[in-house]
Amino acid sequence: METSSNEIKELTTTRTLFVETLSQQFIALTGCGVYVYLNPVDVNGLFNQFLSDTLSINTFARQCVKNVLE
Repeated sequence: METSSNEIKELTTTRTLFVETLSQQFIALTGCGVYVYLNPVDVNGLFNQFLSDTLSINTFARQCVKNVLE
């Protein structure tokens, strides 16, 4: 099965929005962005978890921040 360029664009856009939202949540609660707390491999893992979840990006990001800061 081939991946179309539109699917790749959509995935890239979703990933960018995910990282920006996650970073905004960290900044809002701690004053620091996501990469102060997580490395890129961890962020990618969270993105992959998000893709298989039914939560919105905002809800998933808030849960991630809460879990990391506990």
